[in-house]
This record gives sequence, structure tokens and C-alpha cells, in this order.
Amino acid sequence: MRINLNQLRAFFLAARERSITKAAQALYVTQPAVTMQIKSLEQDLEVKLFRKYGKGLDLTDAGEVLFGYAEKMFEIVEEMEYVLKGHADSTHGSLTIGTTRSFARHLMPGLLARFQKRFPKVKVILKVGSSQEIADGVLDFTYDVGTIGRLPYKSKLKVIPYTREEFCLVVSAQHRFAKCTDVSLKDLQNEPIIIRENGSGSRYAILSLLSSHGINPSVLLEAGSVEFIKEYIIKGQGISFLYKPEIRLEATLGLLKPVPVNEGPIFVQTDTVFPKGVDLSPPVKAFLQLIEGEVQG
Repeated sequence: MRINLNQLRAFFLAARERSITKAAQALYVTQPAVTMQIKSLEQDLEVKLFRKYGKGLDLTDAGEVLFGYAEKMFEIVEEMEYVLKGHADSTHGSLTIGTTRSFARHLMPGLLARFQKRFPKVKVILKVGSSQEIADGVLDFTYDVGTIGRLPYKSKLKVIPYTREEFCLVVSAQHRFAKCTDVSLKDLQNEPIIIRENGSGSRYAILSLLSSHGINPSVLLEAGSVEFIKEYIIKGQGISFLYKPEIRLEATLGLLKPVPVNEGPIFVQTDTVFPKGVDLSPPVKAFLQLIEGEVQG
């Protein structure tokens, strides 16, 4: 036996209002149409659902039971419609963003604050990883979007160029470069350099920069932790290129020294990436529109 939902709704409204007339008004149909729906339901269920008394309606025992179930069902339907309506516009729902640890500390707070000011009911979930991990995670739908350092991307990703973030050459206060007003990239040829882990967008940018100047760096070690790299430099164990906001405190305390390079400031391009050919949720579209708006000024 299958229950027709149109018939059930006609019964439910008639039972709730105790009136065929009011049920017909709520459904925007005629009274005979409601009566016919209820009679069809009674025939399908092989039970009587209403008793008439005068001009009113009264539920039979079977009608009372069915009304209880119908009430629960239509409460769930209303809840479902409310939730799905939220998912159908950009004011509700959730947004999972992947980014790097450095950008999570310094770039994303301002961006997300501006987004949530516009869309306070969107739940934002921020997760961190290397740029490559985030790019891969966007493709396997672990993240809705990613804001990362530029990499050679797979063709299945769409890319919106976002900001250019400044990096700088960093040495210890005791390093010979610390006394220089600036140095050339060529001076780094034999310096022990600490670089970020494989999959890092800044690693790719820095190694590409050095390569473009014919420099094959002497890599001392690779590390995924910025805090570790800073401590290693402070101990005089090498030099590195780091995101400028990451060394602000240590530079103020005199523990690390950012050194300008002759070739000019070093910038790493950040991008917001998302999958091609996918129906994006309204919160994702809203976030991308914010990114594009900020890029365009």
C-alpha cells in the first residue's frame, strides 16, 4: 500500500482545521476536490477517517492515529524546506576553506571577517595544510575552495589570482648579511639555505626565483614548520626566505634580521582555487564573488 501525499495533506488540513472549507482554502482547490482526496485515501486505507456531526468533522480512532503520524511527517517536511531554502541562498549553509598555516594566521582573518560580516549565518570551516595538499583536497572535495601560494596547477582547477604577499630574506642577528643594507641573490650561492617542505607554494616561488637568476642553492634542510625554521636561523644554522608577517616579532626583538635584496622585493602570488565543472553552493559563490571584488578593487 502506498499513501498519496496529496491525499494525506488534504486529510491533515481538514483534520487540523476540522473543516473541509478551510482545508480547500489552504490548498487553493475546491471543497469537492478535498472531499474526493479524503475519500480516495479512506478507500486506499480501507478505514473511515472522519465522522460528521452537523456541519463539523470529528476524527475516528483510525483518523486520530493517522493524524498523529501526518502531523510528524509534515513537521519534517517544513523543516526540510527551511533547511534546503537556506542551502539555496548564500545567507545560510557552510563553507570549508583550505589554506596554509602562515596564511591562516595573517591573511585569512581579515578576509573571513569581511565575508562573515556580509554572511553571518554561513558557517565557515578553516583547515590548514601545504599549498599542494590544499590544491589536491579541493579536487577531491575535502575543501570547497583553497587560498594558497601559487603552484603548477592541475587542469581541473579554476584559479582566481588574489594577493601578492611579501617574503623576505631572513638571517640571524649575528650573520654577516645582518650588517648589509642589501645583498644580491647571487651572494646566496654558497649559503646554507633552509627551505619549506615539498608542496609549499612559497618553496616553489623562491626556488623558481633563484633558478631564474642562475642560482642553485645549497639546501641545508627542508622543514614544514615556520617556528622551527626561525629557531634554526636564530641559532645561526642557516638562512631562509620567510613570509614577512611571520618574523615581525623576532625582528622587533632583534633576534632575526630581514635583509633587502638588490633584485627588489620578493612576492609570492596567492590564488583562490576551486574545481572546474562543478555546481558550486551559494556560500562558495558568495565567497568567490568577494575575492573577485577585492581583486578588482
